[in-house]
This record gives sequence, C-alpha cells and structure tokens, in this order.
Amino acid sequence: MKISINENSTAEFSERIQLKSKKGITTSNADFFAANLGSHVEENETRFLLWHPKIKETKQVFIDFYLPDIDLLFDKPEQHTTMTYYRFETTCVDDFSLVVMNNLPVGNRNHFGAFYQFIFMSDEGEETIVRDPMAWSMPYGINAPAEVYDVNSVLSARKDKEYFENLRNSFKTEETNRVQPSTNLLEIHTGTATMDGTLGSLANRYKQIATALGNGEQLSPDEKNLIGFDGIELMPVDPVIEHPESTAFWSTIQTPEENGTEITLHIRKPNVTNWGYDIVIFGSAAVNPSILSTGRPHELLDLIETLHNFPNGPKKVVLDVVYGHADNQSVDLLPEEFFAGPGIYGQNVNIKHPLVRAAILEMQRRKMNWGFDGIRVDSAHDFKYYVAEFDEVHYDDEFLKEMSEVEQTVAGVSYKPWMIFEDGRPWPRTDWELACTYRVVTEKQKHPYQWSPMIFAYNTPYNYTYWVSKWWRLKEQFEYGDKWITGYANHDTMRRGIQANPETVNINFLLGNSLKMVMINAYNNPSTTLLMNAFLPGVPMDFVQALGNTPWSFFRNTDAKFAIKVAAEDAYFTEWQITDIEYRNSRFFKKLKNLGFRNLEDLRRFAKALLSFVRVTDYDPENIVDLINQTKPSFKPAEWSLEKLNEYAESWMTDIHEYCNADMQADYMDVKKSDFNLSTREYRLKNGWLNNSFTSADFLKYREPVEGAVIYYGHRKNPETGKELIFIANMEGQSRQITPVNLDLPINNPNEWEVALATPSVRARKIDQPIRLSISQGILFEKKV
Repeated sequence: MKISINENSTAEFSERIQLKSKKGITTSNADFFAANLGSHVEENETRFLLWHPKIKETKQVFIDFYLPDIDLLFDKPEQHTTMTYYRFETTCVDDFSLVVMNNLPVGNRNHFGAFYQFIFMSDEGEETIVRDPMAWSMPYGINAPAEVYDVNSVLSARKDKEYFENLRNSFKTEETNRVQPSTNLLEIHTGTATMDGTLGSLANRYKQIATALGNGEQLSPDEKNLIGFDGIELMPVDPVIEHPESTAFWSTIQTPEENGTEITLHIRKPNVTNWGYDIVIFGSAAVNPSILSTGRPHELLDLIETLHNFPNGPKKVVLDVVYGHADNQSVDLLPEEFFAGPGIYGQNVNIKHPLVRAAILEMQRRKMNWGFDGIRVDSAHDFKYYVAEFDEVHYDDEFLKEMSEVEQTVAGVSYKPWMIFEDGRPWPRTDWELACTYRVVTEKQKHPYQWSPMIFAYNTPYNYTYWVSKWWRLKEQFEYGDKWITGYANHDTMRRGIQANPETVNINFLLGNSLKMVMINAYNNPSTTLLMNAFLPGVPMDFVQALGNTPWSFFRNTDAKFAIKVAAEDAYFTEWQITDIEYRNSRFFKKLKNLGFRNLEDLRRFAKALLSFVRVTDYDPENIVDLINQTKPSFKPAEWSLEKLNEYAESWMTDIHEYCNADMQADYMDVKKSDFNLSTREYRLKNGWLNNSFTSADFLKYREPVEGAVIYYGHRKNPETGKELIFIANMEGQSRQITPVNLDLPINNPNEWEVALATPSVRARKIDQPIRLSISQGILFEKKV
C-alpha cells in the first residue's frame, strides 16, 4: 500500500496542538506536548510531532522517509543497502511540526520500520537536517535518521505479566504503588559483561544460567558471579556521543530526487564504546544501538523478562539514567532552549524551561515502561538553576521529586519506581568529601535511597590505615544505612583505584605481592564482602568486574577533542592492572602492539610521560607531540605526530575496552572466592533484616590499641525474631590470633553459637577457641535459636 499523508487526521491533530499552544508553552500544557512528541503508531496511522522554536523562522518543514528492505541485516559490520525514499511537507503550528501518515512500515521484533528525519527549508532554499530527540529507536545512532517503531505491539506481548500482577497484589492501596527496594544489587556494564557486549547476549547468559539451575547443573565461577542477587542495576543504556570523524554509521550515496526513488546507502553497525554517561539527552528514550546485537530494542525487554522470571526468584531491574548534564555534541542535536550554559561535563540542562522539564520526565517514563523496577539518578547534584535576583545557584529538589512521582504502566499495572540518587552536594566545592552528608534527598523525600559515602569514587581500600581513617564514614552507615546503597566496588571506585600513582600512595602490600594482586584483593576482598553483605545495614552492591577479578578503567572511542587527555589520565592502569604475562598474551593489546609497543615497559614509560606532558602543557596536543619527540632516550615507538598520537588514544581505548571484558578474564576466576561471595549474598537474601539500620542492641567496633592489625568485631540482633550475629574480621594488618569470648561481645554460653559464614581458609568452628585471622579473613557466628 502506498504511503501518504492522512489529511483528516493531520488536520485534527493540528487543531489539538493549536488549541493547546494558544498561550504558548506553560507548565500546565507542557506534559501534553511532551507525551505527544516523537512518533506514535496507532493501527495504520503513524503520528509525528517535533518541537523546535526555529520552526517559526523556517519557510517549510518536511519529513523524509527511508523505507528499508524487509531483510535488512543489522549485524553486518559494513554494507551497502537500497532503500526507497519519500518526502512530505508537514504542518507547522507555532514551535511545532506535525504530520499523520498512512501505511508506513513500522519496526517490531522481527524487522526494521521506516527511517525518518525532518528537513528545515529556509527562504533561500537551504536545507537543515533536524532529527527526532524523542524517538523510540535509533538503530544507527544519534547522527542518523530515527526509526518508526511500534513499541506498544512489542510491549503487549511481554512474557513477565505475572510478575507485574504479583507486583500489583503487593501494593496495599493504589496510593502506595511504590516498588520496594531489592535486598542487594549487582551493577552491570552491558558492553563488557559478555563477549558480545550486548543486551541480547546478556539476556541469553541469564537464560543459560536459568536453564542450568533448572537442570541441577553446576555453574561456572563467572556464572555464579551473576546470581545471588534480587536486584540488577544496568549502567546507562541510552544512545551516547559518537566520534565526529570515524563513526559515520549512515550515509547516502546519491541524492534522491522524487518520491519512490530507490537510493543506495552506506551503513555500518554502530560500535561505540563508552561507560554510558556521555549522553546528549537527545534520544534518551531509545536504546544505545552499540549494545544491541540485532538492532532491535526488544533485547532490553528480553533481559528484563528473563530477570523477572528467574527460576530461583525474580530479580528487580534498576536503570542508571543521566539527565542532569549533556555532552557538547548535544548542541548540534537539540534546540538551544535545552541548555542553561556550559558546565563541567559539557552543557547544563535548562530544567526550568517547562517543555525541556516535561520532555526529560517523558523520556524517563518511556524508558521505564520497558518494565524497569527502579531508577538510579546519576549526579543528582547537577540539577541546578540560577536565580538572578539573588545571584545564587539553587538545587532543584522539586525536579527530583517530580522524577520520583513519574508513574508508569506496564502490563496494565501502574506503579512508581524505587528511586536511587547519587548526590554528592556540595560537590564540586573543595570540601565536599568532608561536607557531604549523602542524606539530602532521603531527608526531603523519605522513600528514596542514596549512594553511601563508602561507594563514592574517592574510596581506595588498598591504602594502609584505610579501615581506620574511614571509620567515621563507616559509623554513619550504622545509623543511616537503611536508606543507602552500600558496598565498596563499583565502576567509580575501581577506576579511581587505578588512577593513583603507586609511588605516591602508601600501598598495603599485605593484600598481594604485586600491584595487580593488591588491586584484585582490595576490590574483591573476603572480609569486606563479609562485612558489607552479611553484617552492615544498607543495600549492598557488587560489580561484575570486581567479582570476576577483571580489570576496569575508563574507555570511550567517541571523542576527538579530548581523546588523548582521557587516555593519558589512566596511565597508571599499566602498572595496577597489567603484568608482563597479560601483555605477552596474544589476545590482548593488539592495536597497541601493532602501533609499536612491543613490551609492557615501553608502554608504561610512554603512558606515564604522556600524562605528565598533558599536565605541564595544560593539554596542548601540538606541544605534547613536540615534548614526546624531544625526550631522550626516544620512546619506542619513536617519531610521533598529532595523527599518530590520536591513533594511540584510539588504540588504547579499543584495547582497554577489550581487556576489561568479563568474559575475556573468565579463565582467571578465583573459584573459592566466587563460592564464598555467592554464599554471603545468599545469606543476605535470607536475612533481609540486616538492611535495617542498627538498633540500640547492635554495634561494630575495632580492637584498640590497633597494634598493627585492624580487627573489626560486632554484634547484631533481629528485633523481631531474636536472631543474633557476631562478626569478627581482620580488615588490614598483620595476622592475629583472636579469641572471640575475650572481646566485649555478648557471649554468655559459647555452646549456643555456630559458624554461619567464614572466609576461605578460615577453619574455626567454635566461638570460645582461638582463631587466627590474616588480612582479609573473617568469620560470622550465628546464635542457635
């Protein structure tokens, strides 16, 4: 059937927009506009609405369509393909462009729909491409046409409807439809969690584990690292920035002349590597195509369904979102009204503009409607606005409340998500580490959780005296932990750990006989795991890379301007996380070796020098090249140019991204640690009361005087059941023999106590007998009931 404009529906839609926009965009009508932005498929019609204030200055606005072949293959790295081209003029109403189309092919699970973009035509006939920031699907990234995607038909066939029916039944009233927190969490970076690095492969991994559990089969250590949690937190899955020179994923070979013309396009499968936080707000309702193996957004749904239907208990799914700032690439993609001026991460978002505010909340709702249970809001302290009257910058806590109140409907069930805020205010004030309470949002809203001080980036548990010097922050967890996400290893802490110059920090080499072993044992530490998972309050969170002894660093192949600087900043990764054994391994560091870095020492020398040159030149790439070439003895490889230095940055990012893949490190898993870590998580799941803050009967202390070993010991009691626990661990220092009954612990009858958990190699069985605890060893006793 021929595609065409539905004139009647377009006129009717235009009247609705005109009626609503008579008084301009206001707080009272912004929600209406936001809900209608983008493309919406309804039976044989597809409705489009674009907001852009420059529409008023534009002579005409068109919408271009590219109709793909039904057999378009996404997984080919590069290809030429034929599509059929159409252009139609839209109707303009004030700041809006709209049209309703008949018979457009729409995307679903099995095939791609029409691709579309808007064209602004000036009086002089100049064309400007404007793309849809509210699109459901962007298979070829932020710099390509979006896809018409029938999200409602895909979601209507979801396979976890029973999960949501059970969720509905858990609500006491319709007014109390807030999802409750999970008992623990696993943080996952999709791009490095599996070899393929996609949502589809991650869903398949969990399906394989589910099948193995159902068949009673033994799991491998890396599979065990993915279970024992009732909550999974995905690092951001929104489309991210792209390298302006090397990531053209969509380009037309010839210029179309008339409707129905077949044109040839050169398309590439997106292969952007990024943590996920370098976003442009543009397209945040869509899924990053680089983590889709098929280019179909339903891979996200498949993962959520798999986790909700997991055989040994459903797992809540939390999404990490970034709405408080936008990369500078967003300036070319969004109306200028979206921005409040430059900031630390690029652009500050103008959240006081009513439609910008409503659009961000609508993006959140659309993404959450895939079936997420919770949201982790990155850098909540970035939601700020300037008050000219007082010349002050205020935090927009009201907007954080609005985020919390966004209600979504999934499988016919309406609910509000579990909210988690990362809020470090007064960051970036110089005293923020001392001044931050990590409680501002929880005190204002009551129901949300915040990231605790122990999981912010500045924590480096390989430093001597760490467990004494951080005691004041740990004590806060006793009192406020019931509203905190806790733990010790995550994407931020592990990255900060590898950025330190080993020559300037007091490294605790009792953790290992090499920097790599120190790093592994600092962030996958049995006594700390026992403390966080089996004793302290809060929702303890683990990280896939930490559990798997997998290296971790920052990586992104999306930046031309700062690529060299970003690569240089993690120079000490070469000392903390790479040994000669790994560097000689033929499957690692292929690009760096091809560039001429034949051995690790040459790479270390160059990487550290590059970091120094970045600092002394205040990041002047041309001066950096001069300094490199002037250095004696010359680096290996020698003879550097700016082009070669950029190639180094790209090679670094590619190789580090591959090296940090959990599957690439699966052969090096510590089986005993994997088993122990799982046992602590399972213990937490059985003892959810531990998430509550300490009562008057609970305590944790360290033995004084310290005398070379930081021995933590403590007691907890379940106020409802009377269950009691005693925790003892050597957090750092020399090996010590400890007799629990000699500590000031409530042990009246030693025969009433039995071992519940013990770190690997601890063989103690009785609480009244001496126990030798080396660093990182601990034991948990449970009173028999």
